[in-house]
Amino acid sequence: MKEIPVISSKTQRLIGFQVMAAFAGAILTGALILMIPHMTVSGSIRFVDALFTSTSAICVTGLIVQDTAKYFTDLGKSVILILIQLGGLGIMTVGSIFGLILGKKIQIKDKFYIDSSFGPRQPFRASRFFGIIAVTTAVIELTGTFVMFLLFHFKYAYPLKTSFLYGLFHSVSAFNNAGFALYSNNLEGLVSDAVANLNIMLLIIIGGIGFPVISEIISYRKTRKLSLHAKVVFLVTFILIFGGALVFWLFEFKNPQTLAAKPFVTQVLSSFFQVVTARTAGFNTLQIGKLTQFTLFFLTILMFIGASPGGTGGGIKTTTFAVVTAGSLSALRGRNQVVLFRKKLPDGVFQRALTVTFAAMVLIVVSTIGVLLLEKCSLTEAIFEVTSAFGTVGLSTGITFGLTAGSKVILILCMYIGRIGISTLALALAMRTSADRLFHIEENMTIG
Repeated sequence: MKEIPVISSKTQRLIGFQVMAAFAGAILTGALILMIPHMTVSGSIRFVDALFTSTSAICVTGLIVQDTAKYFTDLGKSVILILIQLGGLGIMTVGSIFGLILGKKIQIKDKFYIDSSFGPRQPFRASRFFGIIAVTTAVIELTGTFVMFLLFHFKYAYPLKTSFLYGLFHSVSAFNNAGFALYSNNLEGLVSDAVANLNIMLLIIIGGIGFPVISEIISYRKTRKLSLHAKVVFLVTFILIFGGALVFWLFEFKNPQTLAAKPFVTQVLSSFFQVVTARTAGFNTLQIGKLTQFTLFFLTILMFIGASPGGTGGGIKTTTFAVVTAGSLSALRGRNQVVLFRKKLPDGVFQRALTVTFAAMVLIVVSTIGVLLLEKCSLTEAIFEVTSAFGTVGLSTGITFGLTAGSKVILILCMYIGRIGISTLALALAMRTSADRLFHIEENMTIG
């Protein structure tokens, strides 16, 4: 992967500002729409709750301060679904374009040429790129909707219209890693339904691996090769899902409040589902508040790592985690190069990955302290809630509904920064305009 050419600081600021302003504008607009009387059953909603719901939908998080199933009318639920879809498409488009900027030697203009899975040296336009993402998204979501429609209608005897609407809502929410559900207990009622679980998990995984990887999968029959990015995404995703499911089961199979009373097949299904959804989707088939402390801590780690670049999930991303891990192991071995799949990463990638990781950790620590000062909750509950917001996951131990306005604002900022700010930070770090031209006297110091 080549480094991109030097770009002015003015251009950097413009890119970051446009992205952050667009999402902020969409969030505010969504909040104002949700405050229209016809959107809620009671006819009214506090601004902070409307803003929280809109942020959670646009940032495809899934944390809720009002019961989606009971508090909002059908029209309100439709608005939430539209916000989820717009947020997911926007995130995939922005993330994918950022990936192209960071991965190719291109100029930031209205048009540029890229060598991609769409063919060699094809002219790139943002509108065409968005169109490809939108069509791909529609095909995947409609496929998932069809499966859920059949399930709701033939197994659960829902009417045709209800089956379609429920299938559409949950499929869109799953693919966009949003975690919103039309049941008050999320998906706990489907804990033993293998078809529903597998369909939702597949949609979450596809949405989470990112559009760049999806495009490589689609074009694999022609190219017969995968990029380093795709290989790393597949490897880390596989390890986190299968290794994570095993760890989850080991921590919970004796817990009488979660897995102990369930058949072994359901235990395995639930373990995989909760690990997949903790990667940033936010659905739950088990009561999160009844998990053991070990499991909550483990899920917090998964939420922090998150999904992959160019996808609908949040977190620091699988590739960042892979680079930090590989770079740390290389440093321990006394090596200066970071190597993945026998490919040397460019200088500066490891430092950027560390910076993004450190920035995320600082945000979580500061936000957790804020929540602890405002709420009567445990450290585990606070850090779980904050990490869930930052990773745009949506899982909660149950404290979200009772949060004060101050804590809601903190979580709103975590969702927004976690969704937009980290990606923008990564882009800015990779596009620094000026190197340090000052020469300083070198002196060593003791570490550790």
